[in-house]
Amino acid sequence: MEIYNYPLSLRFIKHVLNSFKKKHSLIRLTHNYFLKNKKISGKTIDLGSGENSNLSYYKFLDIKDAKIENSDFFKKSEKSINLENKIPIEDNTFDNILLFNTLEHIENYKNLISEIFRILKKNGKLELFVPFLVMYHPDPNDIFRPTHYYLEKILRENGFEVKISLIGVGPFFSAYQNFFRYFKFPIFQTIFFLLFDILNRLVKIFSKDYINYYCGIHASCNKK
Repeated sequence: MEIYNYPLSLRFIKHVLNSFKKKHSLIRLTHNYFLKNKKISGKTIDLGSGENSNLSYYKFLDIKDAKIENSDFFKKSEKSINLENKIPIEDNTFDNILLFNTLEHIENYKNLISEIFRILKKNGKLELFVPFLVMYHPDPNDIFRPTHYYLEKILRENGFEVKISLIGVGPFFSAYQNFFRYFKFPIFQTIFFLLFDILNRLVKIFSKDYINYYCGIHASCNKK
């Protein structure tokens, strides 16, 4: 397991401001920046990515060598797939599967992980992101928040090799993620983010439980 430490650089601050202008949450904009180091190539399906979904991560992932199909059940997409049921796709079909901000909405989540493993090719990759310390957000339902321990456990039980990255770590990051929206203007949201970031870095020096506060989990998985 690793902690993602975003760079407090001018480029990142500009990214924060521009993302707030687009009404992205703090955890989403941080995860997007994390994805700059991820490359996807080959036949790919993005589960839970229907029309009008927030697909801003496409601008950060390296997808120039990927052919991506979008799928959803509640929104218009290329494939209509109910993720609560058996996925109507043949075994060993895809090189990659994306599952971002979707697993927390699935009641039959263990079945979904099993189905994803089935439709991935050998040596295929699953890139998965799930929020943790964030507000309730039904779309259409909001079911659960797995810890990093439990998420890794169910992925490994289904045969995946897993690398876990914690995104948005620290008590002040977690606090700001959950009330940044009450600052109505992006410039104010960015200024207060910088203040909370400094506090977060200071508390990290002496805190023994800093790592226990995190807003999201990214799992990079391989099917062997």
